[in-house]
Amino acid sequence: MQNKNILKKFIIPAAVVIFTALPGYCSPAISLKQTAIKFLLAMGGVALSSFVIFAGLSIYNKFFVERKAIKFNKEDSLSTPETVDEAVHFFIRKNKLR
Repeated sequence: MQNKNILKKFIIPAAVVIFTALPGYCSPAISLKQTAIKFLLAMGGVALSSFVIFAGLSIYNKFFVERKAIKFNKEDSLSTPETVDEAVHFFIRKNKLR
């Protein structure tokens, strides 16, 4: 019983690590400069695609999304209704239900 636990907990994971690590040892060494260049190219692609998405959404918002003019009334927004009727009228007025 104890041998099975040792086998499950230590030997099998160690064998998996060893067998999966061997292809990494067999591959030819890649220089740090090549790795850095590939990384910078990938990050440049990410930056470029982010800029394209930002520009596209900005253009879309400018031409295709209509702006709603919000009328800000300082007295209405800062005062608390004192009765239920005032609260209902305030809600109806703010949500343009009439």
